[in-house]
Amino acid sequence: MSTASKDPRRLVDGESRAGRLLQQADLAFLADLSTNRAWNRFKAERQKKAVIRFGALAVALGLCVSFVRHHSLGKAPSAPVLVAERVPTLQVTPTVPPTSSALERRIPPPSSLIPKAHFPARRVPAFVPQRAEPATDATCRGLANGGQAQRAIECFESVAQGSGVPAQVALYEAARLSADALHDSQRALQFLDQHQARFPEGVLRIEVEWLRVRCLEHAGRLDEALATSEALLNSAAGRSLAAKLHLLRGRIYGSARKDCGRALPEFVALLGEPGSAGADAELLRAECLEQLQRTGEARAAYQHYIDRADARDRERARARLQALSMPAAPAEGQP
Repeated sequence: MSTASKDPRRLVDGESRAGRLLQQADLAFLADLSTNRAWNRFKAERQKKAVIRFGALAVALGLCVSFVRHHSLGKAPSAPVLVAERVPTLQVTPTVPPTSSALERRIPPPSSLIPKAHFPARRVPAFVPQRAEPATDATCRGLANGGQAQRAIECFESVAQGSGVPAQVALYEAARLSADALHDSQRALQFLDQHQARFPEGVLRIEVEWLRVRCLEHAGRLDEALATSEALLNSAAGRSLAAKLHLLRGRIYGSARKDCGRALPEFVALLGEPGSAGADAELLRAECLEQLQRTGEARAAYQHYIDRADARDRERARARLQALSMPAAPAEGQP
């Protein structure tokens, strides 16, 4: 310690006991003062402080890592993202047999040792069936006009489940399409039986009965067709169908049964009848007369048919008329 002019006099006075002690302490301090020892002590203090700071930083970092890991384990891992890579150009190089160590590296580890990725469950949308549009008469007729007879029949069947006139019309149309479009007379007759059972006095009973006679003829049930047509002819409601019924009955007798004797009255009932029914009956009558060898009446019937304006098979009638007009060849042994 160095003295100063401002220090109290009693402390630097060597004569007093306190002064002597201070002087001795000053000398001992000066003797022990060393530059190296002071530098080493300073370095030790700095290292001690650095270690303390590093330790505190390590503890804080460890706490942060533990906190982040704790929160990350509670969340599901995100789905892996596939990144497209550019495929390098394949270069053919000489193959070298792989060594045993290379083969070991190529062998994949067991599937039990491969960690499985956890993908979030994919939600599949529930299937909601679309509502089918209600069947209507217009929808069914549109299918029929588009050539989809089977779908049209199914559509009419659906409409026929109702009641009233729409159901009657739908059931009749299902039968008509079955007979005319699908040529399925048996199915058509089933629809007609349902119609008669459900609507015996329906607004379409005449059309239903006429369709029944046609289906019976096409199905080969000729006796039933003749009986049904005769009952219909004798009814007041069936008189409007007289021309069609006589033509159908004459065709059954003449073509199917080969009985022109019973077919002629049916055709005669249509003499003078306008339209295709009358014209067809005239031609069939002439052919029946020819088969019965009533040549004069047959020639007259053919000529009458040729003179009709609505004759559709005039050339055929002329050929038959010409054949009947030629003189018959003399029999053998006659001059």
